[in-house]
Amino acid sequence: MKNKKIKALLCVSLAVIIVAGGLSACSLFTKTEPEPEATTENTTTTITTTTTTTTTTTTTENLKTTFPETETMKIYKGLTRDPDGTFEHKLASYSTYYNSGDETRTANLKASVKKINNIVVPDGCVFSFNQTVGKRTVTAGYEQAKIIRDGEFIEGLGGGVCQVSSTLFEAVLRCNIKIVSRANHSLEISYVPLGGDATVQWNSCDFQFENTTGTAIRISMYCSDGKLTCDVYGKRKVKLGDIDINIKKQGDDYVLTRSVNGKVNYRTLSHYEKPKPTTTTTEKATKKKNG
Repeated sequence: MKNKKIKALLCVSLAVIIVAGGLSACSLFTKTEPEPEATTENTTTTITTTTTTTTTTTTTENLKTTFPETETMKIYKGLTRDPDGTFEHKLASYSTYYNSGDETRTANLKASVKKINNIVVPDGCVFSFNQTVGKRTVTAGYEQAKIIRDGEFIEGLGGGVCQVSSTLFEAVLRCNIKIVSRANHSLEISYVPLGGDATVQWNSCDFQFENTTGTAIRISMYCSDGKLTCDVYGKRKVKLGDIDINIKKQGDDYVLTRSVNGKVNYRTLSHYEKPKPTTTTTEKATKKKNG
């Protein structure tokens, strides 16, 4: 009996030893996943910046006008040039003067005059300055000269072109032709009487007239030695009547009227602002510093 108890104790002890050994073996062969290491990730963000440089070029002498832009977008029948046709009846002529020593402004005058010279406007057709002359660009032969912008005279592309449109305006006025659209400069100019100018601005302000003479007309424009002239010739002789162009100042405005045989058939009003005081670079810097 005593031997049986001893054997039982040995068996239990052996079992305990075997189980303990198995557990130890499991701990040796079981892979423990390591804790994730704290890492610092350097993320580089590349920002691509596109810089767009906008170049604003002013093309004519007036940016402020009440003339509706929709009118300048109207497309009229294209006009042709006829230097050889017979237009022997002079209907009207008008000349203005410029400083031929101002080379860039003179170049602008000649570039626009070249586009208008010998243009024929059939009876009943409309002439558009912008559509005839085209956009004032460097490739078209225009250079930097004095323009009006924001109440100041500054350098801008195509300066002087408005003298051509104003000279043309004065000439066709004397042909008893219907003026379709015309606007004055924002500041006073000197090459025509105040109230007798016609400013132009590409795509925003146009000078237009309709040939109502009863015959086809040809415009002859030329400039040389400081004199710019516009002659208007008719295909046949027409009676224009007794035409009188009159400009009167009323308050701060200038009123131009055209009378034919004593009856007014065209009237336009012009108002001009005073130029802004000229500020030198030194004065601007001082104002900014004291700002």
